[in-house]
Amino acid sequence: MKVLFWDLDHTLWDFQTNSREALSEGYEEFNLASYGVGEVDEYIESYEKANTWCWKEYREGRMEKEELRGRRFKMAMEPWGLSDDLDLGEKLGQHYIETSPYKTNLFEGSIEVLTELQNRGHRMVILTNGFDEVQYIKVEKSGLSEFFEFVITSDSMGYKKPHPKAFGLALEKAGVQAQDVVMIGDNLEADILGAKAVGIGQIFFNPHNVPHGEEVDYEVEKLSEILDIALH
Repeated sequence: MKVLFWDLDHTLWDFQTNSREALSEGYEEFNLASYGVGEVDEYIESYEKANTWCWKEYREGRMEKEELRGRRFKMAMEPWGLSDDLDLGEKLGQHYIETSPYKTNLFEGSIEVLTELQNRGHRMVILTNGFDEVQYIKVEKSGLSEFFEFVITSDSMGYKKPHPKAFGLALEKAGVQAQDVVMIGDNLEADILGAKAVGIGQIFFNPHNVPHGEEVDYEVEKLSEILDIALH
């Protein structure tokens, strides 16, 4: 019976929906329109571009955690000439950190799939590149904690997926060998190719059918399709 390593953001926890809810609330809370910021959708689009860039820099070791948290909001405000308003950026960043982890939107079928896999006897672990102080809140508040033995973050390990040591330390903590594990995640590079490189099986969750040329063990568009895969 395979041990299942799950990614959290964009795989179980609906990061985009939850993040946009928090960003919309921040837009209203601080009346960004009065600063000349465009419509809320424009603000969210600007933030998401900045956040994607910052996270790539963080994953690849060119940006530290604290810099990421502040810089993404500073960059998001650049289109409106507000990137030097450090007080506003700090308030927006703090509001986001205090709000978004408490959102509870999950991908369709998350609870049902986890329940069935648990009933089948699978051990399950979350392996995430997120930060300790927010990932644990997400897991608890969204009702996921009962399905997982523990949550392993890049923050606590000091290594981020796809670094081989991130997977190696997770295997060590779970007390299993690579051939006995399957990694389930949405990020082709960090989750899937990282797992493949160290001999861990892979299920690529690709809800938007993003084209790619990589060979992976399994690929699903919906989480429910995982239940049709033999994971013995």
